[in-house]
Amino acid sequence: MPELKILIGRDHPSRVTAVGDVVSRETLAAGIPVDLRIIDHISMRKPATSFNVKARKSYHARNSPGVITQEAWDIIKRAMKEQDVLILIDGEEDLLTLPCIVESPPGAVVLYGQPSQGLVVVNATPAVKKETRLILGRMIREETNHI
Repeated sequence: MPELKILIGRDHPSRVTAVGDVVSRETLAAGIPVDLRIIDHISMRKPATSFNVKARKSYHARNSPGVITQEAWDIIKRAMKEQDVLILIDGEEDLLTLPCIVESPPGAVVLYGQPSQGLVVVNATPAVKKETRLILGRMIREETNHI
């Protein structure tokens, strides 16, 4: 995390979003300012190590494994306009990185963990947002309340 702290301090992103329990816990422990954290209390399909995170605003959303619910997307969109937000997911937060990228303002970064690889930092540039929308467009819509 020292490299991330340097990167955040150097680049001054407009917004920092952390998706996942491990990334959220580690950024908190390292003192890295994060505007939005999304957690589900699960890491690699097992209960995550608990940690105490306080946020000015918190939301809860359902998001089944392998899908992106409209409920979760709508809450992410709302949370992107606020500071110091926690979204607790009942289900799985893994795919929620995608709407976080799409809904991020210019100059924002989205952080997520890649198991056994490390931390991924996504600069939410217009090109990255376009590619993310293309990926989302290839996903199968199973029900009207899922993306």
